[in-house]
Amino acid sequence: MHLKTILLTRPPGENESLADLLRLEGLSPIVRPLIELIEKSIDPEMKRIALDLDRYDKIIFVSKSSVRFGIPVLENYWPQWPLSLEWFSVGSGTAEALKQAGVVASFPTLAGSEGLLALAGLQDVAGKQILIVRGTGGRELLGQSLGRSGASVTYLETYRRELIQHDFSDLVTPSVVILTSAEILENFVSLAGDRLPEYHAVVPSSRLEEIARARVFRGVTNAGGASDEALYDAVMKAVNTSGNANE
Repeated sequence: MHLKTILLTRPPGENESLADLLRLEGLSPIVRPLIELIEKSIDPEMKRIALDLDRYDKIIFVSKSSVRFGIPVLENYWPQWPLSLEWFSVGSGTAEALKQAGVVASFPTLAGSEGLLALAGLQDVAGKQILIVRGTGGRELLGQSLGRSGASVTYLETYRRELIQHDFSDLVTPSVVILTSAEILENFVSLAGDRLPEYHAVVPSSRLEEIARARVFRGVTNAGGASDEALYDAVMKAVNTSGNANE
């Protein structure tokens, strides 16, 4: 049976352009955000970190959301960015968001912390000051790995996450579901329950692919990034090869 219904679960406001692309292909996108991102008020610690931006050698943005919430915080104190600062992003979608803020960032071909850590600019980091922009309680692999390599790592946490609950019993299945973070994936697994095998998961990274394949999804496709273009290509791949369970 062909997959026609595409469930978009990114935070509110991040699904519409992809939904438009999918409609042009005759698919039926349904927007059901499974997580909400809530901006944190600037506290003294965030202000101190932002004011010290020129003391850092490298800055890393771990998602488009970190750009969305982090850049305005930094812009409050830096109308022009420090010239010596090296910018990095977790993938092409995040790099594109930074480009809109006037920043050119290095990013891995395959999105994810593992790809970031393999970049040439993040190899010899002993003694370097590195700022990671993220949400509260993000994944620790990146910072821990850089710390073990001798870098001094600071986190600028500019937003927090809240899960959103939905009833998916009304959806036509089988369906494709786009799951762009571990929190979104686990929330969906909990909500889908015994209907999970009716869904084909599209994920943006090898780490999330590994998590998804440990579940009982109908199939899993790794988009290799969280940009609309990467997710669109992965959805089309899943739709066009839906006769197989593990594309």
